[in-house]
Amino acid sequence: MISLGMAGAVQLASLAIAIGAYIFVSRREGSYVNIMTPALAINVPAFYLLPWVYNQLFGIEASTFAYVYVYLTLAVENVVFAFLFTRRRSRPIRLPFAYGYGNFGLLSILFISLAALLFVPILLEFREYIFDPRRIYEETRTGFGTGYYLSSAAAFLATILALFSNQSRVKKILVVSASAFVLFLHGSKGQVLNLLLLVVLFQIYANHRKLKLLPALMAGLGIALVLIGLFAATMVLGGPMEAVETVSQYSDYIRNAMLVIDSHLPLEYGRLTWESNVIGLVPRAIMPDKPKDYGAFYLDAEFFPGSMDRDQGVPAFGIGVQYADFGWLAIVYLAVFAALKGWLARIFVDRLAQTRHPADFVMVAFLADIALFPIGVGWPFPETLLVALGLRFLSSVGANKVYRERILPRPPVLPHPGLEGV
Repeated sequence: MISLGMAGAVQLASLAIAIGAYIFVSRREGSYVNIMTPALAINVPAFYLLPWVYNQLFGIEASTFAYVYVYLTLAVENVVFAFLFTRRRSRPIRLPFAYGYGNFGLLSILFISLAALLFVPILLEFREYIFDPRRIYEETRTGFGTGYYLSSAAAFLATILALFSNQSRVKKILVVSASAFVLFLHGSKGQVLNLLLLVVLFQIYANHRKLKLLPALMAGLGIALVLIGLFAATMVLGGPMEAVETVSQYSDYIRNAMLVIDSHLPLEYGRLTWESNVIGLVPRAIMPDKPKDYGAFYLDAEFFPGSMDRDQGVPAFGIGVQYADFGWLAIVYLAVFAALKGWLARIFVDRLAQTRHPADFVMVAFLADIALFPIGVGWPFPETLLVALGLRFLSSVGANKVYRERILPRPPVLPHPGLEGV
């Protein structure tokens, strides 16, 4: 078991590396609010501050190896992402389908209406919990998953389209406020916070605003106050010590990952990752016999069977899922994954700078770890790309001007200068 002093030193070193990577990206981007901000806003409290508070209150049960391994992996992920994201591409990647710019306002109204309509059956089923949205979140994780998650996705898309539209500021505020209200009724603090981060990211990468250090710190303070307000609105925290204990439970990402490492479970050789990305995306309406313990939920059934049986939500395992699949090689897998994310993020940030189209912003937000499709399992990059392409197509419907990216052929390779005529 690791000591409190050594655990604090490991956390501090990992946090310093993460912040160093963030500052590196901030200086390259010219703004201290950037594509790493959403992840930093969530990960610093969840991975560093709350675990430290929990350790001080309740002690540590993890081994030294598990503790060092988890925080080393977090540091490596940040460094690799920052390095790949700051590598510039000379030639942007082009996407198919025509696109337009004239109907974003109408589409935003259609999507917020869809978000409300999809959530109405859930609200009618659990009308007694309308003033306790957290209970709705707990009760809808299995039988109502399709409507629940599609409603959330539609609310996020409505917000994005409203931000890009030519509507008045009042109309934009109304759509964004309606989206926030629908997401609040979902009972998930994370979804409301993601909506706020979405608006912040829009200002940076679509409106090209740059925030220096002091304004960025003020923005961070504002986000923190919103998060505290969400906790106060959706949870019964009790007295000061009870509140600290309840909030510190949100550090379970780290503790549960260490629990997996120290349990020495047999390796799954990628099964959990595959099931999370394949079975997790199939609705139960299509697959009625879909198991509850697929993918990452296998670990929930293994370590928290009571929560699984009650369908009241289960703790997350963070990088414990990858460790269960690949053992100590999980750090290599996650480093490669972070490199892929950084490379793709650079591509779509550059595209957004050229097109200023919501389809590209959807990809930027997704790669900034804003969960536009909060299904909780897998990495739905292919599905998000399909949604982005669908937005491109929808934006061209009824548009006065339609644009198409020209995909230029690869230039021919000329022979030696003396052989052109041969």
